[in-house]
Amino acid sequence: MKNNLTLLIACGALAACDQGRWIELPPILMTCSDLDDEEMGAELRNPDRFSIGRSMLQGVCTQSGAGQFTGDTRCSKDVVEIRCKS
Repeated sequence: MKNNLTLLIACGALAACDQGRWIELPPILMTCSDLDDEEMGAELRNPDRFSIGRSMLQGVCTQSGAGQFTGDTRCSKDVVEIRCKS
């Protein structure tokens, strides 16, 4: 029983690490209305294409210590959040 519990805890910890971390952006960098722009959204999700916006968001993830920008964005309570994953 103790081994099963240890295994479940380890699996839970690994699953939590895989989730990444959501970082709030100040409105001066990006607003929720910016996420409605299809061209900008495609640019942010494409890691193979150079983008000033994507580079800026990568810098936010790096400076916060949260890892790499995944390309995921969302609007939460009128604030843009980006997902970073180490």
